[in-house]
This record gives sequence, structure tokens and C-alpha cells, in this order.
Amino acid sequence: MAAIATLTLADGQTTPVNHIFNPTRISAEGIAGWIDRSGGIAVGFSKITMQVRQPTAGSRAYKVTAKVVTPVLEVTSPATSTGIQPAPTKAYDLLATLEFVLPERSTLAQRKDLIAFTKNLLANAVITNAVNDFEEVYG
Repeated sequence: MAAIATLTLADGQTTPVNHIFNPTRISAEGIAGWIDRSGGIAVGFSKITMQVRQPTAGSRAYKVTAKVVTPVLEVTSPATSTGIQPAPTKAYDLLATLEFVLPERSTLAQRKDLIAFTKNLLANAVITNAVNDFEEVYG
């Protein structure tokens, strides 16, 4: 079992910048959380969560779920009658969820292949073009 620690992840900008995701807590359900407070406005902090669920009688597989949430704040203007800029509010969230289902019978080599295929898919033009440019796959 790994201890919860700070995550340093580069963003996707032309000149990548590392973002520091500090551990927040581990819930009673075993969901670990990290938060990037660099934006300075709490409603706009990016968050990562991860949970590893043990096999049950109904499902003889481990389940690893990771989620990344990146909020986008509304653009506000100080053009009110008082000249005071309104408090920031969240416009929407960008969300990614990864779920790995790992049967108890799977080998370490098989699990290594799965994570490698997943990493390589995320780096592949098929998925990056779909996410970046909304390009569909066609035949």
C-alpha cells in the first residue's frame, strides 16, 4: 500500500507547467483525494481522486477508479453599478474517469500490459484528436 503523497503533473499547454496536487484526505470509503490550489480560488481548484476496491463475493475483481476534475470559472466583469466585481462562480467542469477492472486471476504481466496500453492510448492521436478537436473515428 502506497502512502498518500503530493502528485506533480504537467499541464497540456505549449510550454508545459507542473501543477502540484496536494493530498487532501482519504474518505471512509477509501477514496484518496488531491487538490491543486494554484488558482487561488477554491471553487476553481482542480481535483484528483482514486479508489481501489477489493473483490467481493459478487465480483472477483479488484476495481481501480481514478477521476480528474478541472473546473472552469465564469468570466466576470467589474461593470456593476457599484464597481465591485462579483465573486467567482463555476461555469462547468471538465472530467475524466479511468476505471480498471482487474480479475484476481490476472497476472502481473497482464496488468502491466493493461496500464501500458492505457498510457499509450492516451498519448495516441485517435484519443487526443477526439478530446482536443472533437474528431470522431470513421470507417
